[in-house]
Amino acid sequence: MSRAAGRLPHARPSAFDSEEAEAYRAELLAAVGAPFTRMLLTSSGSEAVDAAIKVAIAYHRANGEADRVRVRSLAGHYHGATLAALGVTGWGERRAPWADILGPRVDGLPAADDRSAAFIAETVPVAGLGVAMPDAGSLAARRAACTASGALWIADEVLTGFGRTGALFAWRRMMDRAGADGARPDAGAVPDLVVFGKGAGAGYAPLAGVLISDRVAAALDAGGASAFTHHQTYGGNPIACAVGRGVLRALAGEAIEARVRETEAAAGDALRAAAGSGAVVRGIGALWAVSAPGVNARDLHAALRDRDVLAHRISGEAAGSAGGVVIAPPLTAGAEEWNLLVSAIAEAAATAGATPSRDR
Repeated sequence: MSRAAGRLPHARPSAFDSEEAEAYRAELLAAVGAPFTRMLLTSSGSEAVDAAIKVAIAYHRANGEADRVRVRSLAGHYHGATLAALGVTGWGERRAPWADILGPRVDGLPAADDRSAAFIAETVPVAGLGVAMPDAGSLAARRAACTASGALWIADEVLTGFGRTGALFAWRRMMDRAGADGARPDAGAVPDLVVFGKGAGAGYAPLAGVLISDRVAAALDAGGASAFTHHQTYGGNPIACAVGRGVLRALAGEAIEARVRETEAAAGDALRAAAGSGAVVRGIGALWAVSAPGVNARDLHAALRDRDVLAHRISGEAAGSAGGVVIAPPLTAGAEEWNLLVSAIAEAAATAGATPSRDR
C-alpha cells in the first residue's frame, strides 16, 4: 500500500488507468481462467452487483432486446445495500425497511419463455440463509435455465470468494464437487458474470468488481462505445489494486486454498461436537453456520462476543435455514485458533442455553 501510494494514490478511471489496476485485472483474470476476459472494478460488493445488473441489461440492448430489464433472484439471498442490489435481495430482514420504494422482487429461476435480463444468486447463501449448501446439480440447473431463457447468470461471490470456500470462487468448488458415485453433476456450470468483493482486499482496502465472460464482452464491444459505460470514482484505485495483487500472491504463495480444504472436515466435526447434540452445523472451507438446540441465536451471538469471538447472527427467517451464527475465521487460522474458536462455541452454547434471552 505504501509503495503504491508513493507512486500514484489515485487515478480517476473515466480518464486514466494505472499500472496497478491494469496488472490486477490481468492477474485475476489469469487466475480465474476461461471464459472470463473482462473485468469492472468497484469499491464494494453492493456497487459490483449494481454494475453486473447494468452489464446484463446492456448486453441485451446490444443484442436488440431492450425489453429485457427484469432480474430474477432467490428467497433468502442477500446481494447488497444499494437500491439496485436490495431490489434483487431476497433476505426480507434487509428489504423490509425499503420495500415501498424497491417494488416487487421476481423469484425463482427463469423459465424457458422468460424475458428476464438476468438471474442472480449467491453460490452459497450466507447472511440470510446461514451457509445453506446448494444441492448437487443446482448450479447445472441454473446454467440450463438461463441458457434456455437467454438470461445471464450472475454468480454473487462477494462473501465466498478468494479462498473462503477452499477455492478462488465457490462456483469453481461446486463445479468440481463429486458425489459418492464419482459423478460431478455441476461440471461445466459456468456463470456469465461473477460479482466479487470483501476478501479481494483482505480487509486492507475496499476492492470489488465484476468478472465478465467473453461472449458478454463481445456483445458489448459489438454494440459500440454507447452500448455500455460504467465508471466509479474509486473503481480501480491503485492502492486498492496493489492490495488485490498482494492477496493473489498470498493465496498462491501460502497455498491458502489447499490449507482451507485440509481443515474443512476437522472443523466441521469439532463444531458439531462443540454445539452439542441436535445442533445444526453446515458449511464448507472456512465458512460455517452453527445453531445449538434450544439456544436463541441472539443469545449465542452475544455469548460468543463475551468470549472475544465475533460472529454474524442469522435469524433463520427463510425456509430451510436455522437461526444461529455464521463463523468465518481468518483463512490463516491454524489448530490453535480453531481450538480457541471451538471452545468458545461450546461454552457459549452452554451459557446461552441456560440464561434468558437478551437483546444485544
